[in-house]
Amino acid sequence: MAKPKVVVWMPMYDQIGHRWFEEAGAELVVVDTTDAQAVMAELPDAKAIWVRTPERITADMMDAAPELVVISTSGFGTDNVDIPAATERGILVVNNLGFGRKPVSEHTIMLILAVMNRLTWADRSTRDATGWEARTNAGFLELEGSTVGILGLGYIGSEIARKLTTGFRCRVLGYDPYVDRRIPFTVGAEMVEDLDEMLKKVSVLCLCAELTEETREIISIRELALLPKGSVVINTARGAILDIDALTEALESGHIFGAGIDTTFPEPLPSSHPLLKHENVIFSPHIAGLTTSTATAQTRFAVDQVMCIVGGGEPTFPLNRQAWEGKVSRKPK
Repeated sequence: MAKPKVVVWMPMYDQIGHRWFEEAGAELVVVDTTDAQAVMAELPDAKAIWVRTPERITADMMDAAPELVVISTSGFGTDNVDIPAATERGILVVNNLGFGRKPVSEHTIMLILAVMNRLTWADRSTRDATGWEARTNAGFLELEGSTVGILGLGYIGSEIARKLTTGFRCRVLGYDPYVDRRIPFTVGAEMVEDLDEMLKKVSVLCLCAELTEETREIISIRELALLPKGSVVINTARGAILDIDALTEALESGHIFGAGIDTTFPEPLPSSHPLLKHENVIFSPHIAGLTTSTATAQTRFAVDQVMCIVGGGEPTFPLNRQAWEGKVSRKPK
């Protein structure tokens, strides 16, 4: 029996996954380029494709893959796959849920503390010896006891809330119309029904929501203006949730004290973007979930789930199970 062909678009976060695919019986092809045409050339006989954000699987690419059974995202986010198009073609889409909970929550709190304590300025000014004279009245802030707003109280947002309430005695307000109502009670968060009302009350805003049409640029000029003067904004979700130009304006006006940004839209930002030059912004290159242990665990799970599916098994985290319920279903027999 021929080995099922699995295409990996961009190397996996832990590249031991390439070996794991082969050991599991796959014919593996790694496409290490952003060129979609190069990927499409490998798809006519592919059974599965694993795609690393921000590369996007479109309807045209699916049409080039008549034998494709499953599309796997690299992590939790699914905005880089045209799920309705996959459903129409009987292709299952899966993600890898829950693996970012610990590392992203830790990274988020690290960014909060780093922004409040102006860590990059402190490091640079210590190295060039200018900080000693400038450190008095430099405007450092404290996290403990602050009121923090969390947009999106899912796996990651709820873990951030737990760490903030238990570790820093923060008051945490959460906005999430789709939250499991049991979650706030387990992490000490107070749910707020109106986003605007939450924004008015918090000194730190953490963005943790999934990117959908509903959340795209949900935080823009109007919403940033609702935050109290001197607030901090943190984004470790998807870049397009936050209007980056609006954030730049709010920082330059002095309304926002600082920001911690792990994700942007576009990614990376053009080198000329003024936000990159702002002293009170701390960046990281979309690495919040990429600790060694999490990358390995997530890779292991992704390999196992994909190979289970192409072998005729049931997926753990299907996003469009209905794709396998219609006449065009490509579910393996």
